[in-house]
Amino acid sequence: MLRRPRFWLLALILIAALWLRLASIRFGLPGLNDPDELMFELGAIRMLRGATLNPGWFGHPATITMYVLALVNIGVFLTGWLAGWFPTVTAFATAIYGDPGWVILPGRIAMTVFGLGTLLLTCRLATRLFSPRAGVVAAALLACSPVHITYSQIIRSDMMACFFMLLALLSALNIAERGRRRDIAVAALWLALAVTTKWPFALSGLPIAAALALRAWEGRIGWPQATRRLAALCALCGLFIILLSPYLLLDYPTVLRNLSGEGQVRHLGSTGGTLMQNAAWYLNGPLIGGLSLVGTVMLVPGMVLCWRNRRARLLLLPLLLSFILLLSVQTMVWERWALPLLFICAVVIGAAVDAAATRAGGRRGGAVVALFLVAMLLPMLLQARLDARERMNDTRQIASAWARRHVPPGSTVLIEHFAFDLVQQPWHFLFPIGEAGCVDAKGLLQGKTSYAPIDQARGSRANIDYGTMAASKRASCRPDFAILTQYDRYRREQHSFPIEYAAYRELLSRGRVVASFAPRKGAIGGRVVTVVDFRRPGKAGVKGRAGS
Repeated sequence: MLRRPRFWLLALILIAALWLRLASIRFGLPGLNDPDELMFELGAIRMLRGATLNPGWFGHPATITMYVLALVNIGVFLTGWLAGWFPTVTAFATAIYGDPGWVILPGRIAMTVFGLGTLLLTCRLATRLFSPRAGVVAAALLACSPVHITYSQIIRSDMMACFFMLLALLSALNIAERGRRRDIAVAALWLALAVTTKWPFALSGLPIAAALALRAWEGRIGWPQATRRLAALCALCGLFIILLSPYLLLDYPTVLRNLSGEGQVRHLGSTGGTLMQNAAWYLNGPLIGGLSLVGTVMLVPGMVLCWRNRRARLLLLPLLLSFILLLSVQTMVWERWALPLLFICAVVIGAAVDAAATRAGGRRGGAVVALFLVAMLLPMLLQARLDARERMNDTRQIASAWARRHVPPGSTVLIEHFAFDLVQQPWHFLFPIGEAGCVDAKGLLQGKTSYAPIDQARGSRANIDYGTMAASKRASCRPDFAILTQYDRYRREQHSFPIEYAAYRELLSRGRVVASFAPRKGAIGGRVVTVVDFRRPGKAGVKGRAGS
């Protein structure tokens, strides 16, 4: 148990963490700057509309994420129904297709709750493996981590999967210490929840297997008994997976199609390199950015301490190394994939800071902890502040404000991102979707389209944009204006995506760039947005000018 001063310190850390996340959680709304948020929500809405447990998409597989979102959406509807906002389910559906913020914001808050849960679980894990002081330091690190803050504010499966991974780790510790049959069953449940939230978190089974091996190694059970318990764990986990997500079996053709879509060799803006290049990318990016330079340096003595601690050596290090290897051998790199590393590393850093404070002794120990916390937390808090400013001032919303001032009523506008902030404008919208070509965006919304037809038209494409749209369908795109969020990305990676870039060049040759909005570090976030006017063609406009 935490002593009373540490209890209140942890409470303050959680309050600060909540404020850091809620302060900018409304970013972009009602527009959606991350298209995957809508994908997860459409899965949840599909289940509610069809009274089914089949979300219709299993790429992550994210089943548990969409189940949670479905429950959140039910809560939003019941609240709105009691308040008189939504007299019927149809009225609720009409509202969320016009402004997805009705469900996106509560969904983001749910992710924040899971994010705060990971702080508590990490604190508990570090406390049990090392000391209460190590636990508080680990929680403080994650509370101020810009990477943790970012993925506590967005609807994705990553933070939830990390939550279940930490529960599996704590169950592994219970097995190592007590070895009760009940602990095996609970560990199997947490592992199944982790897997049905995100496939790679099957690695969470490694510390559970290590805990059984530790008991056999210490002579508390025999190796045959440890093997039987591991087999029982695997069988229970498989059973829980089927119970939690039955449509992984019942709708296996969709599962296979979604997995093939996820298995891309290249991805715009995220194509990786060699094993060493990928490892260096994660070290210099998410790890240093998410734990600070000082915190990353403290990983070295922390690893030594973990090696000397038998439980930490067997439970933490294999999981950490397996995730590092898995990330490094991928053909793509994503910041969010590094999330599981942050939690394990936070425990290791907490142990190192605790050891330094113990060596200093007495009051000097407290001063040592304070010094390390300032050195680690201050740069992260400054970066988190800049990140929040960028999220709240995104180029896509700036482009929307420009369009409202300059695009005349009755215009046809091609748009590549989910600009729900423009839905009420008196324009005809075109949205490019793979094999379907440029479709009537307002018609999709008014028809309350589910994700299934979009997924079908998307095929195996990683992105849906003008560049990846079927060449035979480009004639369906005859806009007066185009608001392009992907053109500049393909321009910068034209050597890897020559066909897609050529499609944009041909499109821009038919019009002139009238505005361009670029991100500015610490002030404006997002991507370069290019606005093209096709009413008065002109070659000189291809390079564009800065929009205001």
